Amino acid sequence: MKQNVSTASGKPPRWGVVATVREPVALIVGFACHHLALGAERVHLFFDVPHDPAAKVAATIPGVTVTLCDADYWREAGFAKPPALQTKRQTVNANRVMAQSDLDWLLHADADELLWLPGPLADELAQVHEGAWLHIPNVERCWKTAPDGEIYGGIFRGPLHDMPGLAERVYGKRAAALSGGMGGYSAGKAMARVGEGFLAIHKVRDAEGAPVRPSVPAPGARILHFDGITPAHWALKNLRYAEQGAAMNQLLNTQRMASIGAILQAPNPERAGARVYEALYRLNEDEAATLREAGALFDYPVDVAGAVARVAPHLSPDFSAEGFDRLHRAELSARAQSIVRQKRQARRNA
Repeated sequence: MKQNVSTASGKPPRWGVVATVREPVALIVGFACHHLALGAERVHLFFDVPHDPAAKVAATIPGVTVTLCDADYWREAGFAKPPALQTKRQTVNANRVMAQSDLDWLLHADADELLWLPGPLADELAQVHEGAWLHIPNVERCWKTAPDGEIYGGIFRGPLHDMPGLAERVYGKRAAALSGGMGGYSAGKAMARVGEGFLAIHKVRDAEGAPVRPSVPAPGARILHFDGITPAHWALKNLRYAEQGAAMNQLLNTQRMASIGAILQAPNPERAGARVYEALYRLNEDEAATLREAGALFDYPVDVAGAVARVAPHLSPDFSAEGFDRLHRAELSARAQSIVRQKRQARRNA
C-alpha cells in the first residue's frame, strides 16, 4: 500500500483533483486553474466525449493531465462500451487515478464545483486519522439580486436538514421542491488518501459496494456548487437529465425530478426552466436575512480569472454569463421544441 505523507511531519500534503467533464472550455479552464492556484499538484480531467475540443486547450495548462474516454480507454478499463450511468463512469475514472497516482490525497469534484479553503489544506487534514477520509460539506450558489454578468458570482446557502422548519419558513411552498433547502445535492464530497479504499462520488468505501469508511468533517473547507452556471444552463441541464429516463432515479432526488416534471409539462419548457430556477435560487431580502441569521448563508469569494492569469496566462476564457449562454442557446431551444413536438404528437395519438 502506498505510504502517505503525514501532515504531522511538517511536509505539506501533495494533493490533486479528479473530474469527469463534459462542459464548455471556459468552465473547464476555470475549474483546473482554480484548483492548481489553490495548491493542487495535479488536476486529472477525463473527457466523456473523446473529441471534445476543450481537451486540447486543457492539455496546455501546466499541472493538468487529460484522458480521452474513447473506445480504447474503456476497453483498457475493462468495459466493452462506456457504462451508461454517469456516476459509474465517474467512479471508474476516479479510482484509476487512485490506483496509479503518487499523490497523497485526491478530491473528486465536478466542473461546476470549486474547492474553497480558509487556509492551508494541511490544517483541514490535521485531524484525519489513519484509515479515514476528509468529508468536505458543500454549499450551493444562489442569488439575492438578478444573476449578474459573471458565471462565478452570487452567494452560497448551506443545507437545512438540522434546522427543522427553517426551509418552510424561508421558502414557503417552494420548500417542497428543495431537499433540505437545496436545489441540488447536500451530501458533500470526499477527499481520500490515495491508494486506500474506493473513492465514490460523496464518500470513501472499503471497496466498491462495501461499507463506508469512517470520515472526519472538514473544519473550514467547502465545496462551492454552482448548480446551473446560468438560469438557461440550469434549464438545459435538467432537459438533458430528462432524456435519461429511468436513470434519473439513480442520479437525482425526488424533489429535483419533480421540478423536471413541471418543466416538461409546461407549454414552453425553455421559459419554464428559467422560471423554476428563479423560484428556487433567487432570495429576497427577508429570506436572505433569515438564512444569514441562522448561519446558513455565506460569502465565499473566488477569483477564478485571477487563477487563470497566474496558472495559464496564455489563456483568456470568457467568464461572462452572456458568452456562456451563447454556447448553449441553440441546444436549449432545440430540446425545448422537441419536447413540445412530442407532446403534440402524443395528444394526436391519444
